[in-house]
Amino acid sequence: MSMASPIDPTMQGVIWTKTLQATVRDYPTLAGEETADLVVIGGGYSGLNAAIHAARNGLRVILLEAGRVGNGAAGRNGGYNVPHFPGGVTPSAVAEAVGKRKGSALSELVLHGADAVFRQIEEFQIKCSAVQNGWLQPAHSETSLQKVRKVHDEWKALGANVEWHSPADVADLTGAKGYIGGWSNGEGGTVNPYGLAIGLARAAEQCGVRIFENSAVSGFEETAQGVVVRCGAAKVTARSALFATNAYMGDFLPAIQKSVIPVYLYHVATKPLSDALRQSILKTQMCFTDLRKSGGFGRLDADGRLISGGAVFAMGDHVAYGEDHARARMKMLFPQLTDADIPVESYWEGYCAVTESYLPHILRLGRNVFSVGGFSTRGVNLAQNLGRVMGEFMAGKRALDDVPVNVYDQRHDIALWSIKAKAARYIFPYYRLKDRLGLT
Repeated sequence: MSMASPIDPTMQGVIWTKTLQATVRDYPTLAGEETADLVVIGGGYSGLNAAIHAARNGLRVILLEAGRVGNGAAGRNGGYNVPHFPGGVTPSAVAEAVGKRKGSALSELVLHGADAVFRQIEEFQIKCSAVQNGWLQPAHSETSLQKVRKVHDEWKALGANVEWHSPADVADLTGAKGYIGGWSNGEGGTVNPYGLAIGLARAAEQCGVRIFENSAVSGFEETAQGVVVRCGAAKVTARSALFATNAYMGDFLPAIQKSVIPVYLYHVATKPLSDALRQSILKTQMCFTDLRKSGGFGRLDADGRLISGGAVFAMGDHVAYGEDHARARMKMLFPQLTDADIPVESYWEGYCAVTESYLPHILRLGRNVFSVGGFSTRGVNLAQNLGRVMGEFMAGKRALDDVPVNVYDQRHDIALWSIKAKAARYIFPYYRLKDRLGLT
């Protein structure tokens, strides 16, 4: 399976380009030879935050983006800023995966990470329609009820400010039907994810980071002078390098590409809901995500558009399939909706890097060359906060062992990667079946 050219700098169809509150800046293409202390590859959340915090700690930083800043997962996600791990992953499961010490630190990072994102948005005055009205994880089945109750109880035991909700509470908070309980954390919320990315790029510039777009890396090597990163005939020589490309690595570096599964997701945005509907659907602007494998989540954008989606089913007319599923799911969650209420205004797709543990990791690709990725649908929170931690590490402000994820000094390929990456494009109907049978 080839993913050699997944970059789409046009952001075709992405609703977030239509609702920006700031102008998109054009950055130059790398030409000739440049030098820096650190070169970051990838202009998404993790790369931008690593660059910002490395620069704030005294490094001269160059950031290279193959397309345009934010044109990957950072600008294409649903904009949910969630203070929790993916799905039903518990803090205790995290401790088992990365060890007790790192697990405790990673849980702390995730728990307060959503709020840290909002505070950084305020600090840099980023205009991205940020709304911190809380996030809720409801249960859609008896199986999911047991899982989300365990998640809630573990966070509660760690001192988190979380709240358990009855079915009536969930219905009142969301306007959605059919949920049998759930829990919330008031530090969560939503953003315009593309607006956040371009705002972070401006912040990086203010911190002294030099950004180059349309500068795809073609190779790197470590020499006596440092790490030489090449973009065709142009190059950057730096003391160290950080790859923050996630599912947008392409075929250039199999060590990074095959450490995650590139899951191809889609989102749709309806036309803005009527004022009457907004009195009953997400009236507090709280957002939610449940444990359905075929998509069970809801939020409104700044203009009242309802956002939905799922995994792309790469057979036949996958756009029509996705739109039909999204509309059906919206009407299932919100029976007060009719087809006339929810015409699809925008449809877009993008990759998400998912690991087998649903936790990110670090790969050491050389003496001073690292990669970070695998945020598994939690990029708005975790990619930014772990990016910050990596920036501090690259600046020498913390030890590698203090970064609270697994670090692999050798390749960490996912077994049967080619089969799993291809299967991810066709598995969506199976997910729908599991949901219908109450198995999720």
